Amino acid sequence: MSTTSLTIRKLPSEYIGLRGKVLAYVGDNAAGGRFAQYADGLVFHGRAGFREAPRYAGRSLCVIDPALYKGDRGHGAGARLFSQSPTEAVQAQVHAGADCLLAPSRFPLERDAQTINALLMEGESFISAARLEAPPLPAFVPVVIRFDELADGRWDAPIRSSGLPIAPAFAGYGDPLATPPQLEGAIRVVAAAEISFVLRYDTSAIGLMALEATAGSIGTSSSARHLWLPTRHSRTRSPSRSLFVPRFANWMKVEFIERSAADPDLDDLFRCDCPVCGPQGDVRRLVEADDEMQDDHSIASAVRLAHEVLEADDPTWAWRTVCQSAVDAYDELEWLGISGPAKSGALKAWLSVLG
Repeated sequence: MSTTSLTIRKLPSEYIGLRGKVLAYVGDNAAGGRFAQYADGLVFHGRAGFREAPRYAGRSLCVIDPALYKGDRGHGAGARLFSQSPTEAVQAQVHAGADCLLAPSRFPLERDAQTINALLMEGESFISAARLEAPPLPAFVPVVIRFDELADGRWDAPIRSSGLPIAPAFAGYGDPLATPPQLEGAIRVVAAAEISFVLRYDTSAIGLMALEATAGSIGTSSSARHLWLPTRHSRTRSPSRSLFVPRFANWMKVEFIERSAADPDLDDLFRCDCPVCGPQGDVRRLVEADDEMQDDHSIASAVRLAHEVLEADDPTWAWRTVCQSAVDAYDELEWLGISGPAKSGALKAWLSVLG
């Protein structure tokens, strides 16, 4: 897929301060203070987000995601209405100290053109209220897009026609952007939006920002890196903890990293000089650290990688280089005969799409 048609658009004045910003989408709202020092801002969510956000007003770029769509997963919003008018929703976020406004959004069971257009019309009402009530603040309309809706492109034309600033959140049972058709669909969504903010994802947010997205947020936990959909198979155990490994541009299970701790052949693969690891640090030294330090490392190193890409002379080429280096690192594990995590589907998809 050619990306040469993606260009940096001139932003309205209220959006300029967001360009290139990499925020942390906080899984646990109460942990926001730990991540503020590593990211360009924080995205809080839900009712608890409105309680936590005022603590950081003036100290960190602050966004509040009402996240009403989380309660709609699996069964749709049905006839449920928003509890606030657009004006009240804007005022609530302004009162809580938000520096960027997000419209309340639902995730209805119906996913046809009529429903999509209705959702965007609701978003337009919020944007109109935001421009009246808080003109200096940027505002976006979150849209929750299922994995199968990216490949079929059903959101592309409605988003383009709306002319709205869009904050896409990708939903799936696994990684929603793990195949080229899905990733191409995400790129089209970003290109279709007048202005875009990748709301909650993992490091693929870096690639989307390298192409055209104005800003993005990286989830601080597996549950916040995209919107998980419920499955028919219940979990019998808690999800394994993971650490972000910069060379692989991906999260790896702590159990695998622990098994690799004594192998000097892997030193270069696990090197990390993020603010948590320090100069010439090694991710493997964190396997005995507490959960907070592990999470701090993951967001600090992911945001650092994002800035290295976005501040390059050619961010798209820099991101492609990161993906190729990561795939090569996985190949090296295989060549060494080390059984571990499978290659990230998203990394391979990015290489396929970027050529």
